[in-house]
Amino acid sequence: MQSNRLQQYLDRYLGIPLNLLLRLSSKRLPIPDTPKKILFIQLSALGDTILAIPTIRAIRHTFPNAEFTVLASPTNLNYLTHCPYIDKHIPFRTPEPRLFTQLRQEGFDWAIDLEHWPRLSALLAYVSGAPLRIGFQTTKQYRHFLFTHTVPHTAGRHEVRNFLDIATRLGCPTLEFGLEVWYTEAARAWVDQTLAQETVSRELPIFVLHPEAGRRDEPRRRWPVERYVALADVLVARYGAQIILTGAPGEVAVSQEIAKLTKHRAVVLAGRTDVNQLAALFAAAALVVSGNCGPMHLAAAVGVPVIGLHGPTNFAQWGPWSRNAGVVCAQVPCSPCLNLGFEYGCQALPDGTSPCMHTIEVARVLQECERLLAME
Repeated sequence: MQSNRLQQYLDRYLGIPLNLLLRLSSKRLPIPDTPKKILFIQLSALGDTILAIPTIRAIRHTFPNAEFTVLASPTNLNYLTHCPYIDKHIPFRTPEPRLFTQLRQEGFDWAIDLEHWPRLSALLAYVSGAPLRIGFQTTKQYRHFLFTHTVPHTAGRHEVRNFLDIATRLGCPTLEFGLEVWYTEAARAWVDQTLAQETVSRELPIFVLHPEAGRRDEPRRRWPVERYVALADVLVARYGAQIILTGAPGEVAVSQEIAKLTKHRAVVLAGRTDVNQLAALFAAAALVVSGNCGPMHLAAAVGVPVIGLHGPTNFAQWGPWSRNAGVVCAQVPCSPCLNLGFEYGCQALPDGTSPCMHTIEVARVLQECERLLAME
């Protein structure tokens, strides 16, 4: 889950004691073997939602007649709009009494918490009143007290496999491991129209660079701007590529800075796509280069060749889950330092990036580009 420091503080110093107090007063209810209504909770991180799809799919295949509801952020719900495994959506913005009442009234049999560290999601599972509540027992997070069933969260193990442990714990066979995306013809049409308006030819290779990587106002996972500029210039010179820069509405400035510094034209579509339009854009690309973030996982789900750049993050745990993907990692002994997403081992540099991201050389990224493009 992505969160700011204040939310982390409140979640820890209010959430932990509240979890403990509620645990002492909670009562065990009979758990139905065949659930009729299942709640999934994934409050914020788009990448986590994408990586949890094999787990949701496995549970759906085991209980095809159950009603599946997801409580998630608007961005996640946008991604899940056409997901065939989800029946109902509940948007999450802030915890409020109305939400608690709605969850209670739904009468869920099972509540499945897909978060890793926040106590809020565990509290929401408890508030739902579901007799079966399952989630991760994460080291030093003290968030598992309100669950009736727990699964260990293993650092350094890919999150797809960590999520699948939940399905296994529930007795659901896990036979399919691929990611999925469900963008529409309307999203495809938007891409066609936008590329035409920007005079981007479909006859020449399109390379998408997604420079930001991580939550808002936290650029420590981002590769330095000047490296993206150098990479773009070489890709244009070597492959005749057309460069497109993407990002969320709050990430436009970085893309504009890169476009301003490149020797050749780069089209800035940052702030102009929703999740499904971005997926359709990735599908039109020959290559995507990104830091570790939700769009990197979205590109992996689309199946486009994607390169993930990892400094603080562990590629073994958070790398793109695709056979058509590559990773380039920082070369320092303290990397990686993140497991849950906020435990950075060092201070950011003046530009906001982590020192380890500066050890990733353009030449190494180009080598990975060449390898993936040669496979096409």
